[in-house]
Amino acid sequence: MGIILVFIFGIMTIMGGLSWWYAAHYNGLVGTTAILTIISVAGLLFSFGYVYKNGWVKPRQDQTVAQKANVKSNQYFAQKSSEAASIALQHKAEQNVLQQLQKSYSEKVGDVSFDQETKTYTITPTNAKYVKAVKTMWQYPKTNAKSIKTMSDNYLKMSQSIDKSLKSSYTLQVKQSKSGPVILSIKDGKASIMNESQQK
Repeated sequence: MGIILVFIFGIMTIMGGLSWWYAAHYNGLVGTTAILTIISVAGLLFSFGYVYKNGWVKPRQDQTVAQKANVKSNQYFAQKSSEAASIALQHKAEQNVLQQLQKSYSEKVGDVSFDQETKTYTITPTNAKYVKAVKTMWQYPKTNAKSIKTMSDNYLKMSQSIDKSLKSSYTLQVKQSKSGPVILSIKDGKASIMNESQQK
């Protein structure tokens, strides 16, 4: 569209200029040709302005759609790439926490594992003295209510530290032994002591 306007008004300006010159030298309609030339020049300037703003050729509809689709596609892949990088960083942080827990509990308590799907850290006592102490507490819950409360509070603090470090909600659970049941589960700052009916 722009190139057509420039071409038309360009021809009109040239013809108007020549007509004006001819009229001035051969007693023609100088006023009329002058007005037509001025209008042609104005149209030429307008067409240049249009070209400056919109370009020489108006993009075809399919080109515009393709450009928009390309932009959306680029944004989509950029977002997915960012999400993948964020997930990878979170997984790395989870493994770092696991390693720290393993270092903290391996000697005096036992093994620590992590289930990424359920976002659960599990402490499994293997130290003979710890396993015996836990079994005794759960065998005589009323007598050992204070010890159970202390144990629960300690793991609650650890759970809160994990959530703060990973900036998300995770479950921390403690088993009675390798073959024993889960006796303590902590999530979102709440500790659930299993088999509470035995402590009444």
